[in-house]
Amino acid sequence: MTFFGLASYIYSAMKVFFHLRIKPVIIIFGGIILSPALLFLSRRKTNSDQLRILIIPQSTRIGDLVLTTPVFRAIKKKYPGAYLGVALSKKSAGIVKNNPHIDKIFILRSAGFWKDVLEIRKASFDWSFCLSGSALGNIVSLWCFIPNRAKITRRPRPFLEFLTDWLATYKLRYEHHTYLPRYYLRILKPLGINNSDAKSEIFISDSGEKGAEKYFKDKNIYPSDTVVGISITAGNKIKEWGDEKFRKLARKIKAKYNAKIIFIGGVADKNRIAKIFSDKNFFEATDFSLKELPSLIRRLTLYIAVDTGPIYIAHALNVPLVDIIGPVDPSEQPPSDKRSVQVLPAPGIKPSSFVLKKPGRLAEHKMAIESIKVEDVLMAVDKLLTGL
Repeated sequence: MTFFGLASYIYSAMKVFFHLRIKPVIIIFGGIILSPALLFLSRRKTNSDQLRILIIPQSTRIGDLVLTTPVFRAIKKKYPGAYLGVALSKKSAGIVKNNPHIDKIFILRSAGFWKDVLEIRKASFDWSFCLSGSALGNIVSLWCFIPNRAKITRRPRPFLEFLTDWLATYKLRYEHHTYLPRYYLRILKPLGINNSDAKSEIFISDSGEKGAEKYFKDKNIYPSDTVVGISITAGNKIKEWGDEKFRKLARKIKAKYNAKIIFIGGVADKNRIAKIFSDKNFFEATDFSLKELPSLIRRLTLYIAVDTGPIYIAHALNVPLVDIIGPVDPSEQPPSDKRSVQVLPAPGIKPSSFVLKKPGRLAEHKMAIESIKVEDVLMAVDKLLTGL
């Protein structure tokens, strides 16, 4: 079969797979079945002298994406002229939309995947780096004919990763209970990048600044005020601390520091937040987009939340924060420095929620989060506010 005949065969097969909305598992098995042809086609050489790199991070988790930003910076520091693309979901794209290190964001959709693949393929990437550990990210790189495919692997690994990890040309196994952002940087070794600067970056948008300025003005919140932001929800229910505990905490902080409290969340959190606050110094902020949210967070004196995405935004912006860890492994992702306090479960309760590992039982998660008392969090607040 000629090269063009093989390309025509792949084109027809991909139209069958991707013309309609399909499940990721079909994309993966389609890639496995067609892997000999895809591997052959991925061996092509580009005519461009420009190094072209695609990063495939965890596409839906905000915290993971923020922790990927040191990778973008490290690549552009080593190769200023490189073309850097990032493939992720529409849901999380706003948080990196203003990142100057990224040349193009490719949105991966659940429908129209054929168009996504064609768009990425037109960029003729030399390298892809799958940082999510997933089989899907690895297979996407193969469908896009990317010749060099790097991937973080894990043990134990799901069945689909067992079937597809061999398709990566470079692999780095993640060792659990170690700081994930530095592992992200280590996978860049094939590019000659040896950078250990794992400080995350967030870049502010003009629309976010205008929105935050108007919000503070409308609420009569001034620069001299002690302003504490609190998020009561999390993307993962096993991390949630409880609305009543947050209500008690907010009242204690307000009484002790005469603070103005802003409950931060999404549109879906409006009703939950409305049930918590009834004080004139309690405010709601649920209308900020992900692109605009950093402008609100950076104006806070202190931010408090369970271990969820906005915690990492606050940390990247150097905002003092209290991270209610709950079942999360404190060594893998959560911030740990002078401006960040981790509130851990009671002694003897081990972590049961991990970044690239099957989580523990629900009972273990619940025990960890319920063991954290209001007084424990208030002590962390005192430590930060009295030290400012």
